[in-house]
Amino acid sequence: MDKLILGIDAGNYKAKVAGVHGVDTFRTNICDWFERDVEETFGQDDMEFEIDGRKGYAGTIAIYENEFGTGATYGDTKAHEDSKIRILLAIYRYITKYSLDISSIYVVVGQPIVMHKAGEKIKIIDMIIGEHDFTVNRQRIKFEIKDAKVAMEGSAAFWSNPSMHSAKIIDIGSGTVNMATVFEKHYIHHTSGTMSVGMETLKNQKDLDAVARAIYQHATKLKWKKDSEVYVCGGVTDTILPYIQKQFPNAQAVQPKLRREYDFMTVPATFANAVGFYTLGKGAFK
Repeated sequence: MDKLILGIDAGNYKAKVAGVHGVDTFRTNICDWFERDVEETFGQDDMEFEIDGRKGYAGTIAIYENEFGTGATYGDTKAHEDSKIRILLAIYRYITKYSLDISSIYVVVGQPIVMHKAGEKIKIIDMIIGEHDFTVNRQRIKFEIKDAKVAMEGSAAFWSNPSMHSAKIIDIGSGTVNMATVFEKHYIHHTSGTMSVGMETLKNQKDLDAVARAIYQHATKLKWKKDSEVYVCGGVTDTILPYIQKQFPNAQAVQPKLRREYDFMTVPATFANAVGFYTLGKGAFK
């Protein structure tokens, strides 16, 4: 294979990747490198990396070994170094998982709705496009990202299921909650937006009822109605959906359908953005 298209949702909690072969996910925590006396394994996604002169650990190991906190960079934009590292590691993991011989890679990555602006998109594209030569777990990795696009988180999830035509989407992430209105396959700006809080930045992450109420209150500012047809995606979809349904009785989970070479593969709602990115990528990188 000489060309690979990937949709990469490089979140602050987990990265989700979708491509023609299937999906992948891993914890995106990052911490600085240090010499270990005992090389203990914390998870199957443990990674020791050196990228652009920066040495560190990523994955589950970084959750336990980071002395400065969560090991995640939060905010309204993905135009930062940690995001680049997550994207490169996501590509490394995908080509390794599926034993691919790749010479050209094309990616679609995400950006929160509120910062989906030309300047921020250019920053993201400029930092990831081109040749990359780095090491992961003492293995040298070389590939070239030939082209890259930046899609809106939340609204991109719409493209994860070909049966959807119009919808209001609540994309609950670790650092932001994106709310997108798509009408007859067109993004509607004035009824879409981003809450600058997420499941990993809340003081009380267990009070899902309060989270759902806050989401509903923000949605009313965007002129959403209680009887709106709402679709929920993100890693907490299964647990928070009953609470969202108290506010929006017609709410349901997004059911992403990944188009592989010869069939469709149904994947969990946490992959909605990644599958949507991949679907958009197939159209953009023909």
